[in-house]
Amino acid sequence: MKAFKVILRIVVLLGVLFLVGFFFPHRQKEQINLATDSFPDPTGIYEKGTYYAYATSTDGLNIPLARSKSGKNYQIVGDALPKLPDWAQGSIWAPHISQVGKRYLLYFSAIDKKSKKRSIGVAWANKAQGPFKAEEKRVATDNSAGGLIDPDTFQANDGQDYLLYKNDGNAIGKTSSLWLQKLSQNGLAVTGKSERLLTNTEVANPNDNGKAGIVSTIEGPYLTKAPDGTYVLLFSAGSYVTADYFTGYAISKKLSGPYQYQGALLTTASLKNQIVGPGGAELVQGKNRVGTLLLHGWIKGVNREESSRKLYEFPFLWESGHVPKVANQ
Repeated sequence: MKAFKVILRIVVLLGVLFLVGFFFPHRQKEQINLATDSFPDPTGIYEKGTYYAYATSTDGLNIPLARSKSGKNYQIVGDALPKLPDWAQGSIWAPHISQVGKRYLLYFSAIDKKSKKRSIGVAWANKAQGPFKAEEKRVATDNSAGGLIDPDTFQANDGQDYLLYKNDGNAIGKTSSLWLQKLSQNGLAVTGKSERLLTNTEVANPNDNGKAGIVSTIEGPYLTKAPDGTYVLLFSAGSYVTADYFTGYAISKKLSGPYQYQGALLTTASLKNQIVGPGGAELVQGKNRVGTLLLHGWIKGVNREESSRKLYEFPFLWESGHVPKVANQ
């Protein structure tokens, strides 16, 4: 009888625990590891021991914000831009983070409600993690060129900041080029004449893509200065929805060009199919000025319903003074 009472008490206790679990389920906060999640067109910055990364709109976030202490295994922590400017509609493409003075500026491209073409906007915050507040005035726009996308910035030795971008020519059956234009002192508007750096008709498909001829488009510019003083322009080329999408580079002795295409830095084949369609590359100067190359590539197939572009990080280095390399190639 005594044993029966003990068993009965255990049964009752288990029943109570079941009911508690049923009506008051334990909500475990899921941490999203970007090794398996969607984070296209990454941009990043290092601030006070923390790496921050931002991406094209995904999963209901205007600009996904991720964070890492080591520069690896980023975790999504929120939306860097909770509210779009009044002129913008639809998704944000390819943001870029920059610091001007004590403020952080987050450049992005968005569809204009009236023209239905993309323009470049900017948002600002006092901290890298935001939240960022969008300026209502556009930074740059050109509807006749197909719209403007893929903003990036570069600071010259004299402290002058420049905006890089792509005219979305392939969207209207025209050529697409990468451009450079001065920014105002506060970084909120372009000034002066734009300079064409490179056009898709100057870029050939790499041999290991198995395709001949010139690429259909170039995009995602990122400009840096190599140790020997050469200006190096990284960019993405081809259709991003294919495995033929790749990261190329061009060089110039002058900031405004002309730039000479040198070849592919990263292709699906050169990465042994471990990363498919590598693009959106951007260099982040992290702890102790160590460079890390952020980029995206397809997982679970290319442009399928269940597929996505995830974030990858590569140690970055220079060879022969100005030839970009990733450490594990």
